[in-house]
Amino acid sequence: MNQTLGVAVVKKASVKDVRRRNRALILRHVWLNSPTSRSEVGAATGLSAATVTNVMTELLAEGAVREGGFLESDGGRRRAIVSVAEDAALVVGADVGETRIGVKIFDLAFRPLAARDYPIKGRRIGVAEARAAIDAQVVSMLDELGTGSSRVLGLGLGVPGIVQDQLVHAEVVGWHGADFSGFGDELGIPVYIDNGAKSTTQAEMWYGAARGVEHGVMVLVGEGAGAGIITDGRLYRGYSSSAGEWGHTKISLDGPHCRCGRTGCVETFVGASALLDQWRGPDETWLGRETEGVEAILRAWRDGDPAAQRAIDAVVRHLGLALSNLVNLYNPQKIIVGGWFGDRLAAESLPSMQAAVRQFALDQPGGEVVLARSQLGPDAAVLGAATLPISRLIEDGAGAERLRSSPH
Repeated sequence: MNQTLGVAVVKKASVKDVRRRNRALILRHVWLNSPTSRSEVGAATGLSAATVTNVMTELLAEGAVREGGFLESDGGRRRAIVSVAEDAALVVGADVGETRIGVKIFDLAFRPLAARDYPIKGRRIGVAEARAAIDAQVVSMLDELGTGSSRVLGLGLGVPGIVQDQLVHAEVVGWHGADFSGFGDELGIPVYIDNGAKSTTQAEMWYGAARGVEHGVMVLVGEGAGAGIITDGRLYRGYSSSAGEWGHTKISLDGPHCRCGRTGCVETFVGASALLDQWRGPDETWLGRETEGVEAILRAWRDGDPAAQRAIDAVVRHLGLALSNLVNLYNPQKIIVGGWFGDRLAAESLPSMQAAVRQFALDQPGGEVVLARSQLGPDAAVLGAATLPISRLIEDGAGAERLRSSPH
């Protein structure tokens, strides 16, 4: 809203804006509910039959969707199937994790076609090395599939830290305003970058435990911790896109030293190393062997080892405390626990987490919130990254020309 001589001026939506909005509504419904029908699209979006027909005609010509076959009928008129044109193009998801860069190629229905991993040594990687690694893996996978980069709608890149356009601020991996502009130029593929917790949350909203959730939080726990916040069914980003840095909120004034350079951060109490340090002490290093260590302590816990029990109890209670702060602050209806370590911990101790949240949160929101385990598994971050090009295609048609030029 602009202010001119003290008079509020509301800019009316142009015809182009309305068409873009209608297109996004219809394409989003098809993508998340395929296979569907035109009548179901109209009922879900509230758009008229004429509008659905006009937009659907454009999408069919664009190559994003296709029609064919009929949905089963209960006795009424048969409804033609509308579905995503899954073979119209490819998408790439790449996630810069704590110990590796995972890269996968998917078709437009998010079926994985090829995958590669690149190990990260010492938990830090420069932008140039990350770019070279991802480029090499994408080229290798495209060669494996016998196709070229022109078939790729886009590459979604999930990274740690705060993403502002092409700049990434991630102190924990040594990125201080790291410039990612030009990423993908060598490949000739558009690249879309977002914080990994946010892109994973989007995947969980589309296909996982956060589907249909209007107010929720997705938490990822590994060596570190992060969160994606869902408000009114959409990701909440904050003023400068830093919302969700939950792992670096504080639950102690004089707690352990964190990778971010400060003390008392949530991740220093609930991350995998925090658990292993509680169990065997900080003198026994698990660097590079955290997954092995977590499986070892879980085995000891199941065998009744008292030290393992104390360590897991401590991490679960601290996690419950940290989650209760999210409950009191955001009043979510659901919290989804994921990340490679969070998923393992939830598989063993979700009821204990729920009990800890209720102990520390205010009675009313603490009693309402439901904790759930991620439904997308350990590769959720790479899938989340792959949703970024699709999201842009849905919202503003980015990359549509690659659909039209793709062989069907």
